Formats: sequence, structure tokens, C-alpha cells
Amino acid sequence: MKRFSILLFFSISLPLHANVFQQHSMTTNDRGFLFEIHGSNTIGVSLAPALVSAWFKHYGFRGITVTNSTIENEKIVSASSSSGQKASVFIAAHGSGTGFKQIESGRSDIAAASRPAKTSENDLFPTIDVTGHRHELVLAIDGIAVIINPDLQIESLTIHQVGQLFSGSISNWNQLGGPDLPVNVHARDNKSGTFDTFNTLVLKRGYDLVTTAKRYESNDHLSRTVTGTPGAIGFTSLASIHDAKAVQITDGNSAPMSPEHATIATEDYPLARRLFLYQVKTDNAFAADFMEFSKSDAGQTIVAEVGFISQNLQELAMSVSADLPSGYTFIAQKSKRITTNFRFRPGTNELDNKALDDLIRLRELIALPEHRHRKLILIGFSDQQRNEFRARLMSESRVMMVKRALASHGIVSSALTGYGQINPVATNTDPQYALRNQRVEVWIR
Repeated sequence: MKRFSILLFFSISLPLHANVFQQHSMTTNDRGFLFEIHGSNTIGVSLAPALVSAWFKHYGFRGITVTNSTIENEKIVSASSSSGQKASVFIAAHGSGTGFKQIESGRSDIAAASRPAKTSENDLFPTIDVTGHRHELVLAIDGIAVIINPDLQIESLTIHQVGQLFSGSISNWNQLGGPDLPVNVHARDNKSGTFDTFNTLVLKRGYDLVTTAKRYESNDHLSRTVTGTPGAIGFTSLASIHDAKAVQITDGNSAPMSPEHATIATEDYPLARRLFLYQVKTDNAFAADFMEFSKSDAGQTIVAEVGFISQNLQELAMSVSADLPSGYTFIAQKSKRITTNFRFRPGTNELDNKALDDLIRLRELIALPEHRHRKLILIGFSDQQRNEFRARLMSESRVMMVKRALASHGIVSSALTGYGQINPVATNTDPQYALRNQRVEVWIR
């Protein structure tokens, strides 16, 4: 099993636009807001209001307040400029499935989603690829925690056991060596990105959610209920575990992993997920500036404060299994791992949008005086191939692609290798999950 410890934290400051409030008049929509954010409950309940508040504060606004609308899970963030002008941003957190529809209707400027945009959502905008780097922002990394009542003495579950529990195939905890107690299932509602992700990562492996499951619009409400209900199991975001018990998860041949900061930051945890902001139409300058702020040092600091995993880089001490090749274990002993697993757009050899932003973060990290004489090491892995030679060739090819991308940003990687299909972090039995194994790790020595 992997063991992580955080040694050092680096906050990388991505450049913001010039003061947007000096460049543009505070034009509002017909409801009186600078812009609106609709979508994910995971993002909209706490993270989005905190980010908007910090964005206002960044530009010197005062009297910042967050008030609830008359409708549940809707909030208004208001503030006053130094000259007394009032400004407000509206946030509706009714699930990831609502964001793109509200943009299409002309009401929303930003869609918040706790899973990638679906093809059907992209198709709403025929002339725009909403998954392009200009429109899609990876805001944070979250982990979907499988939580149980704290009194249950269950420590680890495979993804298939999780599927059996949530589908009702396992209906009593004594089937897993636990007490003679019925399994009490709790789940997010169908509009939730949390449910979409859980459905994709767990239920679509051959399971249907049991019809007796209690459904929730709120992660926090679900977590509180699981904590207080004997025999209860549910799933929620990392920031909403609270007093419930999170179990370790195994996927295929991966090691059991808990939803912890290190395993989620590296996206090794089987139920890790990315949280997204999408600005489909970029004509609203305030919304565009807010997107830039959200990925800056200041914005990512807020991400961490709220309880999610920020995109700011960390240096990790990592021990790996002695069963892995000696070259890899030697690197782990002599180096530290950086939380920038480079991954690729599905079906291509192109770096994905998170990787493109991480290139900038890594460039700024290496530019720090204390790191100028340290060496970067790239290690590639692949999903399972028909033979080990092909797997190693593919992993080495991706390492070379990352090396060239780093070089285009003035970053020299002095050592690199590919280890093929060993050390999986996900099952290889299904291509959509096996994509997680196509990755390039970054180490520093």
C-alpha cells in the first residue's frame, strides 16, 4: 500500500486580468446580477459563495454578505465598492444537470459541474466545444467518499461490494462479516453531479440503485443522516464527510485507499473526481474574470479552505510497494512526488485542460530559487495492453509528450522512463475506467 506524507506546500499565482471593474461598467442582467452560476450542489453550497466573496474582496469591495434566496439551495452574494456601488452574484445549486440548461436559456453565465460535461450538454452549443481549454476550468479535486454509520466495523470495500450494497444485492451487513443489521441505503438525487459520478464509477458496472434508497439534494443532509442511522451507507463529497465513517476503496488490483488529501490530490483514489466550472459564452467580462480568479493562487487558497483539494502544487514523500521495479522504488526513496499527474483527453495523446494549467504551475514552481538545481523526473504508466512491450512503449511515448510540453514552457526534465501497465490505480476491465491508468507522474529530486 502507498503511504504519503505532505512535506511542503507551494501556492502558484496565476496572473489575473487588470481590474475588471475599472475596465467595464457594472452592467447587470435583467435580474440585477453581474453574473449567475447554476449547477452542482457540491460547488454551489459553500465553495462558489466563498469564491465569489473572495473575488469581491480582491477588488476592494466591502460589506460582503451571503444571503439565502426564498428557494432552497439558492444564494446571493452582495457587496459594495469603495464608491458605494452595489454588486451581486446569484448562485443556484440544484445539481450539475441544471447548469448547461440555464446557460442555454440565457439565464446563467457559468455552469458548475461535479463531473465532466456530457456530450448531450456540449451538443446544446453547436458552434462551441465546451470542453475546450478556453471554456472548461478544473476548479478542484474532490473525492466521493463512501460513508457508513460510525458504529459499523467495516474498514474496506471493493467497488463491486459497494455496487452490491447500493443495489440491494447485499442487504445485511453480516454478509460482509459485520453485524446482523439491515443495510440502510442513502443517495444523492438524480440532478446531482455527485450521483452522476457515483453512477459512472460504481453503478454502471452492472448495478441499479435499490428503489428503497432515500434520496437527498444536499451532501450535508445525507452525511448527517448516515451518521445518525444504524446500518446506514451513503456517498458524499470529501468536504461533507463530517462525523460519518469513510471506508477504504479498492478498484481491481489497486491498493485499498482512503479518501485523503494525498490520494485525491494525485487522483489515485478510485473515486476521485474533478470539479468544473464552464463558461460557454465568454462575453461577460465579470464572469470571465471570476473564472481566472478561481484558478489563481488566491482562488485556490479558498478551494482548500472550504475543504476541497486545491490545484496549488505540493511536494509529497511517498513510499511504494517493494514489489514494484527497483528503479521506481529507488526514485521514490530519493525523490519527492509533485501533485501533478499529467493526464490526456480521452481517445487522444493531447494533454487535458488540468494538465495545461499544471504546466504553468510547474513552471513557476521550478523557477523558485530553492528549486533551480533540482531535477524533474517523469514516470509514465499505461492501461493494460495486449503485451508488456506495447504497454511500456505507450507509457514512454506519453512521457516524451509531457517532456516536450514542459520544454515549451522552459522546463527541463532530466530523467524519464515508462513502466507500462504495472501499478494500476483503477481496473483495466473497462476502457472508460482504465483511462485513469494512463498517466505521467512528476517527481523532484
